[in-house]
Amino acid sequence: MSPNRDEDRIYHLTPASYYRQQPLNQPYQPVTFAEEGFIHCTAGAAKLIETANLYFVALQDELLALEIDPARLAVPLIFEPPIPPQQAAMATVPSRQPDPNTLFPHIYGPLNRPAIIACFPLDRDATGRWQMPNSMTAGH
Repeated sequence: MSPNRDEDRIYHLTPASYYRQQPLNQPYQPVTFAEEGFIHCTAGAAKLIETANLYFVALQDELLALEIDPARLAVPLIFEPPIPPQQAAMATVPSRQPDPNTLFPHIYGPLNRPAIIACFPLDRDATGRWQMPNSMTAGH
């Protein structure tokens, strides 16, 4: 069975204000990196939106999705069962937990900038839930 092309896409979610404060000449590290030792990611657009609505529902800031090319990573990428973020500063306690049978990509080291191939803000629908930007879903 060949993997769905969308499922090959790896994403990391981050509040826009935090991401924009990071030096562009250094690898990116999320706020939770020092305590967790890895960078939380998702695979595929459907999981991206599910994760955004699970952990970032209360975020008042703009939410960015970093699209990452796994082939360009300078550090290990490991697919593991879900490990909820230790710091929930950007979210309320999730109303449900991710499926324990789903494997999530975790980047074990700082994210080298050349591996980030796109960066885009998520939109909110009329109910306030995160969704893919209209520009990316138009015509599909």
